[in-house]
Amino acid sequence: MPETPLQMNTEALNALMPMQDPFLFLRSAEVSPGNAAGQYPITGEEYFLKGHFKDNPIMPASIMLEALGQLAILYLSLGKGPQMLRPADPRRIAFLSCDGVRCTRFCKPGDTLTMHIKPKRIRHPLAVFSGRVTCGNERVAYAEEISLMFDYLPA
Repeated sequence: MPETPLQMNTEALNALMPMQDPFLFLRSAEVSPGNAAGQYPITGEEYFLKGHFKDNPIMPASIMLEALGQLAILYLSLGKGPQMLRPADPRRIAFLSCDGVRCTRFCKPGDTLTMHIKPKRIRHPLAVFSGRVTCGNERVAYAEEISLMFDYLPA
């Protein structure tokens, strides 16, 4: 029988994630063994929008990629991957590389970003994911490979 996806709200994410406001770009998430999705509404109050860009706030592409990476960290921290021995230590997960990145649309205050990640391979100490960001039904960014280094929580 398939495992029921784990739903997480802002409070649960804040309790688990090593990133915290104002640098946590997930407000809700749903994690299953084969994928994860998370949402982030762009409010217009984000500190970085004051200078990106003057009188024309646009969500930085680098922040969208950070949000994909954060979703991958959540996935590893929950140990949901069938290839995982146990949950990863969220304090011992770090960015390694990101390849095949494309951004195709501006995102502005009032938009809600939905991040999607899917593991391509996980073999300690490396995890590789593909990821995409959508707004509504429109793809706004994607990464063919997001690579992270990780270590497991002690047994």
